[in-house]
Amino acid sequence: MIDNLWEQACERLAAQLPEQQYNTWIKPLSAQLSADPARLTLYVGNRFKLDWIRAQYATRIAALLESLHGQP
Repeated sequence: MIDNLWEQACERLAAQLPEQQYNTWIKPLSAQLSADPARLTLYVGNRFKLDWIRAQYATRIAALLESLHGQP
């Protein structure tokens, strides 16, 4: 289920973002569901990318995942 959820989120982000932004910042992310099914962990390659993604995309990603999953 989690792979499907993250895959759906990526498809929507790919449609919303310019291709270069998507390929640089979103596509390299990987996702893992924690023991709590309401918690998704995204993994990023380094601290610089983590800070950038938090600043630029975290709110959008969280809102999108909430809309797809039906809960925060």
